[in-house]
Amino acid sequence: MCEEIEKQLPPWFVSTLLNQVMFKKFAAGIGFGILLAVNPIAIGENNSSNYRSNLLDKSTKKAIDVSKISIGNIKLGMKEKDIIRKLGKPKSRTTKYDDICYGAYITTWNYDGLEIEGLSSSNKISESQVHLINTSSSLYPTIQGIKVGDRISMAQKAYSTFSSTINSEKDLVYPNDAYGGLVFSINKHKVIRKISLLAASC
Repeated sequence: MCEEIEKQLPPWFVSTLLNQVMFKKFAAGIGFGILLAVNPIAIGENNSSNYRSNLLDKSTKKAIDVSKISIGNIKLGMKEKDIIRKLGKPKSRTTKYDDICYGAYITTWNYDGLEIEGLSSSNKISESQVHLINTSSSLYPTIQGIKVGDRISMAQKAYSTFSSTINSEKDLVYPNDAYGGLVFSINKHKVIRKISLLAASC
């Protein structure tokens, strides 16, 4: 019956009708092709577990490895001989036993704008190993070059691959897996006023 109707229609009308149908199909094909080119996940991939997994991988950041961080060329685990070789003799040095938190002897070396603490099981200072470094001076940058007086945004950029959090004091903290980590304390102008590096919390 379709053939009979087609025979009754003028040839120019049939040709025009066919051209319109072909154009619509061609346009639809182009549109779908553009959609795939611009957004390759447009056909349901974003609902798959693989897609969700990829998003998670991109957002997941690792904990900082404090053993690879230094402040003023001082690293955690160093002993007094290492400290003096790097910085010279301290302005002061004290040792006391801590029976509340660590249950160990704490030795503190003080320099201008820099405080270093070490732990040891005996009162022999030579055995004490650095577990905490605090600086309030621009003279002691981190190994990545971040120092007191820099904008906090510089620290965020330098350590962007590590997980971070903001503590109750509004400090920027890059924690490790032992409740230690790298801490940037800032002022109201978002400028770093203090940098701390801690091996582990007691």
